[in-house]
Amino acid sequence: MVRELDHRLARSELGHRRARGELERLIVAIAARQHGVIALLQLLALGLSERAVQDRAACGRLHRIHRGVYAVGRKDLTIKGHWMAAVLACGAGALLSHRSAATLHGLLNAGGWRIEVTVPRRSSLARLRLRVHRSTCLVPVDRVTVDGIPCTSVEATLLALAATVPRNVLESACNKAEIKDKLDLRSIAELLERRRAQPGAAALSSVLELDHLGCDRTKNGLERRFLGLVRRTGLLAPAVNEWIAIPGEEMQCDFVWHRERVIVEVDGWETHRTRGAFRADRRRDRLLRLAGWEVERFTHADVFGDPDHVIEVVRTVLDRRLAEG
Repeated sequence: MVRELDHRLARSELGHRRARGELERLIVAIAARQHGVIALLQLLALGLSERAVQDRAACGRLHRIHRGVYAVGRKDLTIKGHWMAAVLACGAGALLSHRSAATLHGLLNAGGWRIEVTVPRRSSLARLRLRVHRSTCLVPVDRVTVDGIPCTSVEATLLALAATVPRNVLESACNKAEIKDKLDLRSIAELLERRRAQPGAAALSSVLELDHLGCDRTKNGLERRFLGLVRRTGLLAPAVNEWIAIPGEEMQCDFVWHRERVIVEVDGWETHRTRGAFRADRRRDRLLRLAGWEVERFTHADVFGDPDHVIEVVRTVLDRRLAEG
């Protein structure tokens, strides 16, 4: 009888150990997906009591980061761990936003700023060490997840920046979005149409020069960047994506100065990287030169990395062609 009771107790203890082991694996797995942190609500959903959570915190198995959010195992977190903890601390629907989201998207380097989070409700929520914004205008398209962290989309992030940062910071973020091919002008235009009365809408539209987009008919961010350089330096405005007729052929050119008979082509790697494209570009240039046009080509690296040189070349060519009559 005693031996049978011992066996039952041993089996029960083994079952408890297995259950505890499974619980630990679940906690570690959730924290691993969340950059080392877990929310109190998630721990309670796994079956822990609040007292059990407090006991784990007391013995160093959990470390309180914010009210209701803990680091698992070790207190030191990466910046992504702190971002995730901030989002969890602000509750359901919270999103990393503003400078913090811009840094996560790779558009700024604002890791040293106070973490910024937007909550989708009007409330008096406050968290130490966090800057909490409120918005009731966010729709599903404004919400994305980057590396497991819920955050505002690139477009919504830029609009939030436009309302809260100096123009030069906004310009830097927009330029980086273009370089990283993360700037969708159509989505930006739709966002501004939907939230035209929001602070920052006019500033973002101005920086991206959306008011001129329709008449200029630029096809991509690289072309729009070049056109912005031309405007800001006071050069004569070219025709954009203009069709040029030459003997036996007609071709579309990026930027055309008709009086000076100068053409500028801006070449993105994605559309000019093949051998066929290389040969076609050279053939176009030869035919245009034979027809009396001067052609200058600039790459993505030229336009974004050395804009002063690009403008100097264009200005020199235009002045020379004008002097030649």
